[in-house]
Amino acid sequence: MGFLDKFEKTLENKVTGLFSKTFKSGLEPLEIASAIKQEMDAKASILSRDRILVPNSYLIQLSPQDFERLNDLGEPLIEELSKLASEHASKQRFQFGDLLDVSLSQEPSLALGQLSVVSSSKKLEIVWVPVLEVAGVPHTLVSAKTTVGRDSTADIQIGDNGLSRKHFEILWDGSSAVLRDLGSTNGVKVQGRKIDQVVLPTGTAFSAGRTDFLFNVIARAK
Repeated sequence: MGFLDKFEKTLENKVTGLFSKTFKSGLEPLEIASAIKQEMDAKASILSRDRILVPNSYLIQLSPQDFERLNDLGEPLIEELSKLASEHASKQRFQFGDLLDVSLSQEPSLALGQLSVVSSSKKLEIVWVPVLEVAGVPHTLVSAKTTVGRDSTADIQIGDNGLSRKHFEILWDGSSAVLRDLGSTNGVKVQGRKIDQVVLPTGTAFSAGRTDFLFNVIARAK
C-alpha cells in the first residue's frame, strides 16, 4: 500500500464520526486532505539532507456550493485537516517556519467538486535550533557545548542513577551537531551501539543510563 493510500485510509478511519454525512455530489473532506498533502509535497524546499521546509499556510478555495456545505462543519473540520497535515509533515520530516494555518474560502470561478490549494509562508528569517528531548521533554540547546548528566553542574541535569555526573555533551556549531561521551561509566548507545563520538543528524534517537533521548534540529522564525 502506497503512502497516499495509507494517508487516505488513516483519514477515512479518523473522520468516520465527524464526516459521517455522505455527499451525493461535490467535494468531500477526504479530497481536501489529499490536496493539502500534495501541495505540501510539491512545495517542499530541501535545504539539506535532513532539513526540509514546507509552507505553513494553506488556503483551500472551493466552489460556492462546496464552501457553503463544508463550512457548515465548522472548526472541527479545520482542526482535523490541520492535525492530519501536521502528522503528514512529521512522517515526511518536513518542518514549518511558523504555525500551521488551514482555512477555507469560496472562489466563484470554481465548479462544483473543484478545489484549489494556495500555499504560502510568511517572509520570516528562519533559524535552525537544536533541541534535545529527554524522556519526551524538549530542551533547547542554547550553547555551543551542552553537557548532560545527573550532577547539578551539568547543563541539563537528569535524575537517573544510571548516568555519570557529566555523562555526555552535545557540540553545536550553528549547522551541525556532534554527540561525545565524556568517559561515562555506562556509555552512550546510538542504535544499540556504544559510541565515543558521532555526528548527530536531526531525528537521531539514543540512550544513556536508563533515559531515552531524541535530537532534532527545528525551524523557528527569528
